[in-house]
Amino acid sequence: MPEGCRPGRLDGVVVLERPTLEDERGFFHEAFRLRDLEEYLEHPVTFLQVNHSRSHKNVLRGLHAENWSKLVYVPSGDVFTAVADIRPWSPTFGLVETFRFSDANRPTVFLPAGLAHGYCVLSEVADYLYQVTSYYDGSDTRAVAWDDPDLAVPWPTRTPILSDRDRRNPTLRELVPERFQDSDGVAVLAGHLA
Repeated sequence: MPEGCRPGRLDGVVVLERPTLEDERGFFHEAFRLRDLEEYLEHPVTFLQVNHSRSHKNVLRGLHAENWSKLVYVPSGDVFTAVADIRPWSPTFGLVETFRFSDANRPTVFLPAGLAHGYCVLSEVADYLYQVTSYYDGSDTRAVAWDDPDLAVPWPTRTPILSDRDRRNPTLRELVPERFQDSDGVAVLAGHLA
């Protein structure tokens, strides 16, 4: 296993942690090495677009899912990030993994295609960077409600600042009802949810 790479809790998530060198001038942090990720995944990865979002305190974006992989990094600010497995075929379907990004904790996280992810800003302002393996055109996205009761994400606020779009996202049960019914159409739970 490459140095600084470890599996996340959800199927396919990889956490990359590199040391930060600090002195009186500031710090230097190597956020990502492609060869380490590719060695860990055992296949090549091509990132085609880098997205940069700046958000203010209490802004919550998500939970958004696309059919491409993402590499997430927070260069400044304090951010709570949630990743939910909404892939119906996944062994970790319905589970949630959370990360805290801050000056004291600078991981880079690889999210495979199909996972839903969102974040809430805890500092006055935060910058959020993510590289993606496909070009964005708006046609290949899904979303799930940030406050979905089955996912039960432990957000640090219950009154976030949301976009109109994120206020209207469907629940997980509305998005993939087949995972919540048995063969007779009787509603059941999908299994242990985080």
